[in-house]
Amino acid sequence: MKYKVFVSFIAYTHNGGSRVAGFLKSVDDYLSSTFECHEIIVVNDGSTDDTAREVEEASRGLNGNLILINLPWRHGLEPAMTAGLHKSVGDFVYEMDSIDTDCTEEFLRGMFEAAVTGYDIVAGVPEAAQSMTSRLFYKFINRVSYADLHMTSETVRLASRRAINAMLNLKEKFRYRKALYLLTGYPKKNLVYRSASRAGSGRSWYEDLDLALDVVIGYSNIGIKLIHFLSAALFLFSLAIGGWAIYGYFFENVVEGWTAIMVFLSCVFSGLFFILGVLGEYIMRILNEVKGRPYYTVSSVKVYSETANRAARLDYGGQGENARRAE
Repeated sequence: MKYKVFVSFIAYTHNGGSRVAGFLKSVDDYLSSTFECHEIIVVNDGSTDDTAREVEEASRGLNGNLILINLPWRHGLEPAMTAGLHKSVGDFVYEMDSIDTDCTEEFLRGMFEAAVTGYDIVAGVPEAAQSMTSRLFYKFINRVSYADLHMTSETVRLASRRAINAMLNLKEKFRYRKALYLLTGYPKKNLVYRSASRAGSGRSWYEDLDLALDVVIGYSNIGIKLIHFLSAALFLFSLAIGGWAIYGYFFENVVEGWTAIMVFLSCVFSGLFFILGVLGEYIMRILNEVKGRPYYTVSSVKVYSETANRAARLDYGGQGENARRAE
């Protein structure tokens, strides 16, 4: 028996041309056998290979609608998936962060069964061990965040329409969906699945570091707290050095030393530069808010419809093939 709901399935890919066809076929088979109506949305994040052509070729054998969103350059996972969410219309939406995610159809079905029991957000957490850096990052952000987030590695997510609308309506310029969904307050459940490989982001170490800094600055008050703490420490240190200098002037016969001066200046200026760096990060965020630039840029959207696919299979003089694609 099929569920009488409309489901969207969003998948992110960058240079996944050699794997996207098999992925689309397996996802379409699962959606067709489980739901009355569905759509698949592939976000092509500035791929330099033949991903767009492979998606178009694969669309001919699908039973549901397929939407291909092409971004002109690589935006990263969060902007790309946000573009897909804005195009989705399903009552429930799957979000898969990579076409290489190896969860099974049974697990995807279990996610939906959990969602209909009252959970607006169901996340798939791989059982494979996280890297040391990932464990340290999540432990740190969960501790310093101003909200009770309890984040962990997630590779696939199922969200209800009301949870998606609430998340998209949040006015955060830095869109980190994992945190934003939790900030909506809707009930969430994590399901663990057996993964054949260690959970990874597919990003370079520099991109991971940049994302980690954005998350820490955006979803915690640790930056401001560090500034307050360091400012107080430098103030007390300056008072101690001043008191020591006054004491030596009146009670000891000492010559001002180069070492003491250099230690003092080094500590003070290193603290000041750190404070300026953190303040610069916050000022940059204010500037981004004021400029109001779009979070993502779309070069083209192509829709491959189920009706056109059926017409193409009937081969009515080739007209179905010409009608099957819409810009």
